[in-house]
Amino acid sequence: MISMPEDKRMRVRFPYTHPASYMVMGSFISPPGIVDIQGEILDISDEGVRIRVDGHALKPGTILRIRVPLYTKFKPNIQVTLPVLAEVKWVRNVLPKDRQAGLRFVI
Repeated sequence: MISMPEDKRMRVRFPYTHPASYMVMGSFISPPGIVDIQGEILDISDEGVRIRVDGHALKPGTILRIRVPLYTKFKPNIQVTLPVLAEVKWVRNVLPKDRQAGLRFVI
């Protein structure tokens, strides 16, 4: 059994399993990405999201542009994505092919 580290969030998480795309925004050393990478949002709060990144290497402190899909129960066939900037706070290998990252919204 895999034990998860202690949860340090101050806000309530809500299950929100939806596909999402993200792009590494770059740094002084490396340029920004040029293509969106596919991932999956696992849960969300008003401060950030937990995502599954399927093997893509991310490091804490990296800034991403993530597109968070928004759905409405009134018109479920209309999909809107909200682009936000987020900072990678942590990365964990949960299973051999299951890498997860915690992101804190910056904007």
